[in-house]
Amino acid sequence: MTFNPKLSVSEGLDHLAERLDPIIAARFAAELPQQPWTVILAHLDKVAGKPARNYSTTDLQTQLKMFTRRLGKFGFPFDDNRQTVSTLGRELTIVRNARAHGDPFARLDAWRAHDYCVRLLDYFADTDGLVKATALRQEALLAYVKEQGIAPEPADASRSTSPAAATELEQQSTQTTPKDEPEVVTPDQAVFTREPTVEHSVVGNSRLPFEPWEPVPVGDVSVLDALPKKIAKEKIRSVATEIVEFEGPVHLERLTQLTAASFGVRRLWSAREKKLVYQIKQTGLLVDDDKFVWPEGTHPQEWTEFRPNSSQADRPFLHISPVEIANAMAFLGKRNPGISDADLDVATLQTFGRKRRTKQIIAHLAKARRYV
Repeated sequence: MTFNPKLSVSEGLDHLAERLDPIIAARFAAELPQQPWTVILAHLDKVAGKPARNYSTTDLQTQLKMFTRRLGKFGFPFDDNRQTVSTLGRELTIVRNARAHGDPFARLDAWRAHDYCVRLLDYFADTDGLVKATALRQEALLAYVKEQGIAPEPADASRSTSPAAATELEQQSTQTTPKDEPEVVTPDQAVFTREPTVEHSVVGNSRLPFEPWEPVPVGDVSVLDALPKKIAKEKIRSVATEIVEFEGPVHLERLTQLTAASFGVRRLWSAREKKLVYQIKQTGLLVDDDKFVWPEGTHPQEWTEFRPNSSQADRPFLHISPVEIANAMAFLGKRNPGISDADLDVATLQTFGRKRRTKQIIAHLAKARRYV
């Protein structure tokens, strides 16, 4: 029987969704004895100022959000100190989105997808689920080996990555680090306080901090080189859309950098950056006049939230939307009536982990004031 990568990936993802629902439900059985675990995501959307959505416990996209998002007061309850689950969750989210968009899959793509599934189920010690997941991974590996015309190595279920894939992951895992500041600047704890609400929130009412997207390997530079072929366009748009959903509003320049990093490229030359910007704009997501890209359903005129961060967070001040800065200014001004513009600037900068006021930062603060 001919191996079909797309059908193979679909079978693997459906199997994973079936296995993950009881795993997530068991984790929150004590905290949510009368409610489905999806209530956590609904409350997170409300705290983050996002439009309400319907979530299903059997939907893989919903399940993966539980692994990749900070769950309010619960933090990252499934992760270890290596961020194993959140990393696999991001990788699988890209695969899931590619399937949802009808993107084609190569045999190597199928192997990678099944490898993610195996490693996640292995982390949760789901021995029953691993039987099928491992078989699907082995089938995809043999199909890829046959396609490449090379002899397969003896199967070793304990190995989660092939030598080639491991090398690729190692090459792509190097993260850029933000420039060191003279001292660590942390937001005042008061900015995490939200207006009290009548409704009880299972995730707490504290304001959510900014969480940077950590690039995960989706492919190599050959995908970017293949533009404007359809398979390359679809992969790039899928990655960019997920980054915006996770981190938006996000500056277009930062989005192109994070997208390129997912394909092993850390430095962009002008022509390639223009191609990526074009593909991002083709996603249909809103790109405002300040070049910030917004998640679907979130509008600058209606969004009143902001996400504090320390100076250790990987987000340059100029890559924070003026709307988000203005929302912080409005909050600080309301809590401190009569505060001077100079003191408001200081408090705002601290909210986003900054202290120094360069000409560019002063200009960015002035731009934000137009939205207050």
